[in-house]
Amino acid sequence: MIAVESKLKLLSSNIIESNISFNPSELSQRESISKMKSFPVDIDFDVKTNDEGDIFVFSNVEINKDDADCGYSIFVAGITSFAFAKETDEDERKSLIGSAVNISITNLRNYISNATSYYPLGSFSFHSIDMNALFEAKFKQKNKSK
Repeated sequence: MIAVESKLKLLSSNIIESNISFNPSELSQRESISKMKSFPVDIDFDVKTNDEGDIFVFSNVEINKDDADCGYSIFVAGITSFAFAKETDEDERKSLIGSAVNISITNLRNYISNATSYYPLGSFSFHSIDMNALFEAKFKQKNKSK
């Protein structure tokens, strides 16, 4: 199947902060990874636009950051920038924001997987994300702060 090019154009994806450390424990490698997979994955994001209509997704992932007693302690933040094809109308732009956030989080996931591949427990990848639940939680958070 031939993939159709999206009207959302990825311009760049950059890591702006990274703090990944390994915390040794008495657990075996398998037990440590299993325990890591049970830790909550805290994801936050914000979407900004500029005068030209480009969008910037600021996102971060935090896993096992406080009181880490085994496995990896991870905090990674990034900025991913996008432009829209000229013929993209406002409704299409709004519908593509979810894809932009998803791409941004996927880039952080890939970075974490690649960076941890050099550590003693090997490559770590966090569980799949329910994007609808993430957007709903973000919407509730924004309404609460107003």
